[in-house]
Amino acid sequence: MNICYREIQPSPELMPYVDCYWLQSFTDSAGQTSPIQRCPPFGTVELIIHLDDNHCDVLFDDVWQKLPRVFLAGLYRDAVVWRSPGDTRKFGIRLKPEALHSLFKVPASALYNDYTSIDNIGFHQAVSFAESLIGLPTLDQVITKTESHLKEQLLRTSRESNYFIEAANLMRTAKGDISVEEVSNRLSVSQRQLQRVFKDQVGTTPKTFGRIIRFSNAYKEMQNLEKAGGWAGLSYLLGYADQAHFIREFKEFSGLIPHVMLNDEDQIFGKAI
Repeated sequence: MNICYREIQPSPELMPYVDCYWLQSFTDSAGQTSPIQRCPPFGTVELIIHLDDNHCDVLFDDVWQKLPRVFLAGLYRDAVVWRSPGDTRKFGIRLKPEALHSLFKVPASALYNDYTSIDNIGFHQAVSFAESLIGLPTLDQVITKTESHLKEQLLRTSRESNYFIEAANLMRTAKGDISVEEVSNRLSVSQRQLQRVFKDQVGTTPKTFGRIIRFSNAYKEMQNLEKAGGWAGLSYLLGYADQAHFIREFKEFSGLIPHVMLNDEDQIFGKAI
């Protein structure tokens, strides 16, 4: 089976809301099923669309479940395990968690560590938009229509600025290497206020959100392992206390120790090209 994965950056005006777009395709000629795919948490919310008739399966509560054609995945703290039949294309819009409320007035907290069919949420415009992507033959066409829809949605939405958005941006800028106390001090809001708004908006604490962001950056930086000075150097670069701390955190969020994930390219989402 041939596995191809691509990421595309959004246009500048959508960057405050969209982390990236991605497409993963599986092609085969003999009815194969893909290797088990493990998707680590990225600190984002995802709108995911099967562009063709075949749908992937996800392992949820130890049972394989067929994923909906169009679904929304909330902020995850655990790795997600799934598999795909051949001739499948999955397109994802990777949103910053606060963007879900900014664009659609729905908090991400309702889907923390969970997913649901978009039909269950009441995004009538989003349902119509997602259905318009199904069957489009090229990624360029999919991206063009997606950008157009999101920009139209943005015109209907006033640009927000509040301490939750500012706190989330601070944590991303610091790559998760910032304490809740420091975020609180910089924004002149109490830690209790931060705890409340993160629970309300993303479903978890600011500390856990920051840890997920740091793990996500560790996952990306693994590709530069030699340049970082090996695992010890990477641990220091990302602000972990030591290499042992880095390995524990990595395994907690991905289910694998770092060197296994680095070398197992066929089964790690986003690495097979």
